[in-house]
Amino acid sequence: MRQVIGIETHVQLSTLTKAFCGCPYNYGSQPNTSICPICMGLPGALPVLNSKVIESAVKLGLALNCKLSLNTKFDRKQYFYPDLPKGYQISQFDIPIATGGYLDVDLPIEFGGGHRRFGITRVHMEEDAGKLLHSEDGDYSQENTIPHILHYLDDHVGYALQVDLNRAGVPLLEIVSEPDMRTGVEAAEYAAELQRLVRYLGVSNGNMQEGSLRCDVNVSIRPVGQLEFGTKVEIKNLNSFSSINRAIDFEIARQALLYSQGQGDQIVQETRLWEEGAQKTITMRKKEGLSDYRYFPEPDLPEVILSAEYINSISSSLPELPEMKRRRYEKMGLSMQDVLFLANDMNVAQFFDATIAKGADVKLAANWIMGDIAAYMKNEKLSVNEIKLTSEELAEAHCFNKECDY
Repeated sequence: MRQVIGIETHVQLSTLTKAFCGCPYNYGSQPNTSICPICMGLPGALPVLNSKVIESAVKLGLALNCKLSLNTKFDRKQYFYPDLPKGYQISQFDIPIATGGYLDVDLPIEFGGGHRRFGITRVHMEEDAGKLLHSEDGDYSQENTIPHILHYLDDHVGYALQVDLNRAGVPLLEIVSEPDMRTGVEAAEYAAELQRLVRYLGVSNGNMQEGSLRCDVNVSIRPVGQLEFGTKVEIKNLNSFSSINRAIDFEIARQALLYSQGQGDQIVQETRLWEEGAQKTITMRKKEGLSDYRYFPEPDLPEVILSAEYINSISSSLPELPEMKRRRYEKMGLSMQDVLFLANDMNVAQFFDATIAKGADVKLAANWIMGDIAAYMKNEKLSVNEIKLTSEELAEAHCFNKECDY
């Protein structure tokens, strides 16, 4: 059997205000304290596009080697869900802002190493929904939550619902990969590289635990020699790179077992959840098709027109990106293990670059940062920006010959 894997990633942008209104968003704030008539979808409230959303989308599109659409637009994606107050999501359908790119990934040595290039189908802008809070007994400790007046009759029968709309309207970029991955490791490393990229660009903090980077994985398998793809199954609730890896491996094994037992027809197009405790996927709901969303152009927002000058100005401001940095470190003579460690965190990379810029030996500086300094940061739970040691001090020759004060 051959497995085919693709990922849809939602990146929450670090803009000061939401996508279509002036409300701020701060993770962990009291429910429904950052909302307005636009966030709540009240009649007569009209959206106004945040220009920083466009800027972030162009940055990421360029960094992913995409073709940018000089003329793009927004669309309404219709679906009913208690945390979607308007009854539709402002998204993009047939003219996304960026298409046809790729992301280069270097696999860690422990997973066989090597270089992979994964295609990017599209990058598009959209808004986030709110957040549902579930309770079986209806008892909530959080204040300001809004009780939903309708029973949600999908897979939550018997649950009381409260809705927090703080997150509604927060700007997202959705990145859809080509189905180019074949293993859970490749998918996890793709997601990790995407996290590095948005952090280097400064468009998002990429924190999975806060929902700033959310991955939905599509998995299918097909017999060797079969040209058409197998039935695609989507997996949600993946809150770490290791869970992406494990969920994919489980789902591939589950589908392969059904095929081997002559029950391939039981693999249906659906959304499944990853249960971390049980280490398995379970059915969540039948997967919707494009026709179910009834897309049509957003009438309250004008067409977005980009100029070549605007795109060039953003392109010239892009920083050195992770893949470029890894290639530069390789040329310095560092091993791939060194390269992957130093380029993984932008602040660590800046510390290393500043150290060698002061005349330090490349390999000695890398060894110190990867060894004693990394161990100290881990033990003290500090980032490289929080330690006392500066790059100038590390670059001094005596720091390589005696113990340094961090």
